[in-house]
Amino acid sequence: MGSASSQANIRLTSLKKTLATTLTPRVLLPAIRKTYKQIEKNWKNHMGPFMSILQEHIGVMKKEELTSHQSQLTTFFLEALDFRAQHSENDLEEVGKTESCIIDCLVAMVVKLSEVTFRPLFFKLFDWAKTEDAPKDRLLTFYNLTDCIAEKLKGLFTLFAGHLVKPLADTLNQVNISKTDEAFFDSENDPEKCCLLLQFILNCLYKIFLFDTQQFISKERAEALMMPLVDQFSVAMADDSLWKPLNYQILLKTRDASPKVRFAALITVLALAEKLKENYIVLLPESIPFLAELMEDECEEVEHQCQKTIQQLESVLGEPLQSYF
Repeated sequence: MGSASSQANIRLTSLKKTLATTLTPRVLLPAIRKTYKQIEKNWKNHMGPFMSILQEHIGVMKKEELTSHQSQLTTFFLEALDFRAQHSENDLEEVGKTESCIIDCLVAMVVKLSEVTFRPLFFKLFDWAKTEDAPKDRLLTFYNLTDCIAEKLKGLFTLFAGHLVKPLADTLNQVNISKTDEAFFDSENDPEKCCLLLQFILNCLYKIFLFDTQQFISKERAEALMMPLVDQFSVAMADDSLWKPLNYQILLKTRDASPKVRFAALITVLALAEKLKENYIVLLPESIPFLAELMEDECEEVEHQCQKTIQQLESVLGEPLQSYF
């Protein structure tokens, strides 16, 4: 049996390659669209192999072919990306695996587009995810996709990410259990879905920050994201044994070579203190040496911000800090 099945496998692989690489888009794309409707009914083991044919096809498409078929492909992807929303009560992990096959395929197209052709596609996807009556599950798909695109485009993604700052901040607030009593997803696995959404959003933000060489994080953007992020931390951190390592990691950033980072770290220290209020006292002994260094910072803005931070800390804690220095 072994050799027969391996023969069949070789044949199958070669057939898939032939389909993907020798048919013209004009012939293959309509067939893909038609077949998708069948595959979707019986998706568990079929979506991956099916999407891999399209992915390979997109890989070998010439630039002008892609340009002339882009709107056709976009229509197809908008239909396929509804997969998660249409299976919102299915097992999250299973649905996630299948969604990954669809997303990988779309990302294969994205990397071949220019900024000019990607931009309208990205906003079309953005609108698709957040039109008023759109199912909430689309946000999971959108931020999963955005995370994958951010990973592929790296620093280039910051050209488009500016429009995400406010929606990201809003979504972080909407799924924050300390700010709302309402379930975000109308489904019994709301907590799991909220965790997943947070995971996609935080992964995506991490990549935007990591690959940012364009000073993407302006003061306004930092301010828009700062509190929603810190609030998420605080919900997760009812346990004070977790505050210490978090505070220390923030403090280490006050020694960064870039004055921008040192400045942002000071704002973050304060944001954490404002959350913890008088509980921040236990973290003071660790924070003071770092603040003392910044009082003498070579960058005037950082030094000024440090003085401001200390004043604000005093008002949060309700006591003077002079004796600590």
